[in-house]
Amino acid sequence: MNGCGVTGVLSEGQFKTDGTCCYSVVLSACTGRPFLEGAHAIAAPLAASENDWSASSASLEPCVDALTLDVRSALAEAWARDGLYEHASVASFGRFALELMAVGAPARLVEDAHLAAIDEVRHARLCLGLASAYAGSSLSPGAFPFGGRVEVESDLASIAVRAVREGCVGETIASMQAAEQLELARDPAVRRILAAIAEDEARHAELAWRAVAWAVRTGGEVVRAAVESAFAEELARTAATSESESDADDLAIHGRLSPARMSAVSLFGRAQVIRPAAEALLVRSGEAVAAADAAPRACEVTRG
Repeated sequence: MNGCGVTGVLSEGQFKTDGTCCYSVVLSACTGRPFLEGAHAIAAPLAASENDWSASSASLEPCVDALTLDVRSALAEAWARDGLYEHASVASFGRFALELMAVGAPARLVEDAHLAAIDEVRHARLCLGLASAYAGSSLSPGAFPFGGRVEVESDLASIAVRAVREGCVGETIASMQAAEQLELARDPAVRRILAAIAEDEARHAELAWRAVAWAVRTGGEVVRAAVESAFAEELARTAATSESESDADDLAIHGRLSPARMSAVSLFGRAQVIRPAAEALLVRSGEAVAAADAAPRACEVTRG
């Protein structure tokens, strides 16, 4: 989550026929809600297999006739990476739903977390469907690397902090990047897919903000302090930019942003959306905590 660039490797090197060695990598500017282990985003490796993770229909087929093989390969790689992140988001929301249950969250939050996971299944299929169309062969996620177990947190402050990072920051930026991709895209199939993803991701980000606000109201000053610290850490992050890099026409038409453009959206989102929203949330929650602390004293004065 430190801006654009490679922050981790998703797979072992795979040799191509031209002698090059390729890796599936983690870029900090990713789509969906990342599945974090510590500070690292985890995702499944890419697999070339025939299954139903690659959504396909006439209305979702991009126009590839005028594209060179190099451009098609770049588009396949980029959309496959997004598909793997969306696939990881299913796991992230699954864990989030369990953690909400572990701390007695309202039914609406738990329900919305499960609905968001279903959205992410659809997003993964759409992105992998695009990737497969550009690649000319079916691409799917391999087994997700849970390592045999999933740690479900039951500490409200820790859950709120992860919701800040994965949701309030991660999905807010993801929704803005999807909207930017939609703005530049011209291929009809790509635009249909991006329109759906951008709308869903905005709703998922809103869920994260609601969940964090509930956690702060419920957990009081301890949770509020943890959330404030998490926002401060995320907002302090900067991303390297490259002013000389522009969006290649063929890539932008098919919904892909340059790293520089993605970085710019991320920085704008942090400064103009996330920072003021976090400040407002913390002010309101601080007032609620103060009111809760004052209530017992008011009762004591009344009894006296």
